[in-house]
Amino acid sequence: MQLFWKTRAFWALALGLFLNAYVYGVAALSLEWIPHPRWFTTLALLWSPLGLSVGIALGGWLSDHWGRRLLLLGAPVGYLLGSLLLLSPVSLLTPLLAAGLLMITAGIDSNTILVYTQELVPPEVRRQTLYAELNFVNLGGVALAGLASVMGNWGPTMLRLATTLLPAILAASSFALRQALPESSRWEQERRTRIVAPRLPALFPIRLLTAILFSFSNTAGFSLMTYALGAEFFPRHFHHIMLISTLTAFAVGLTARWLGRIPAKHILVAGYGLTTLSGWALAQTRTPAHGGFWPALISLSALTSVTYLAEDTFKVDAWPSAVRGRFVALVRIISLLLYVMVVLAVGRARLERFLTIMVLSWGTGLAAAVMWWIADTSLFEHQGGISRLPVVHWRRRRSKRRP
Repeated sequence: MQLFWKTRAFWALALGLFLNAYVYGVAALSLEWIPHPRWFTTLALLWSPLGLSVGIALGGWLSDHWGRRLLLLGAPVGYLLGSLLLLSPVSLLTPLLAAGLLMITAGIDSNTILVYTQELVPPEVRRQTLYAELNFVNLGGVALAGLASVMGNWGPTMLRLATTLLPAILAASSFALRQALPESSRWEQERRTRIVAPRLPALFPIRLLTAILFSFSNTAGFSLMTYALGAEFFPRHFHHIMLISTLTAFAVGLTARWLGRIPAKHILVAGYGLTTLSGWALAQTRTPAHGGFWPALISLSALTSVTYLAEDTFKVDAWPSAVRGRFVALVRIISLLLYVMVVLAVGRARLERFLTIMVLSWGTGLAAAVMWWIADTSLFEHQGGISRLPVVHWRRRRSKRRP
């Protein structure tokens, strides 16, 4: 893993995930630049995941048909255009258009990066590498939260200028780094063999369901905690909540090298169990004025980071390369749409109901972790690390050639 950290490919992909998280936060933060009615805040919370869903769908389908490299080269252009659009004259429409473009780009880029890393990195260091790359998502949130906290004291104009120029600069740097990336050899091999119906792993329905629930749990739980809680109920502490939660998550992510050695199912069960417990503790404090609020927030952010690293790696692991982009996209889109339903449910909710739904989001992840633990230990018969159960096919094969 030490050697891969030194490669240009690692930093190109890590910078892409940094940009991903940064622009997601910018899309939410940009709504503070203009006066707006309460319903606009709810629309903004929906706008980002919907735009991300569109991008993920496009990225999953296009990367399986056109290859990974083409989309990786095109994403920085979308980041650049979206950032420049945010610098145009401000109105209610401007942040929505800019956020839509940034989120679609982020969806395409993040899906492709996850798929590409799974196919590029050697198996012996793949999990640690994915964990290390995914921690740049946390770093992107830290950078935005820190910049917003500092520049917010200088006025909305300086805040808008600072937060939008950085992704424009990084997009240009990312494009330069990605020029040397090769196409995924595993994708090219499966495309050459013209496999119409790739083999899927045993217990495929259970894996698909648990991946969706894991993804939903982290998306809903983290977003409600980091963005919605402050924006809806404690606007004076919005930047503080965002900074503490992202900084704590990044600090925990620095242990990726060691976390990657622990079996994912152990991390998922323990992580979601403790996360649900910490979420319940945060709900009991109810307000930042309570002495236990900030310790509970730090604990919850740390544990959420652990489960995030494990679940994001889990959901890209099992699919054949020929359809990997589409299956990863399917998992992420369904989870985002479920999160949209949660946002609608909490849009006009009181604080008590909001906190209850937030805790239940992590409880969903715990239920999925227990489900996978039972399936993996009781239904699989491992011999030398390889399951002896037969694979299943998602549709009839038209070719006898195998990958």
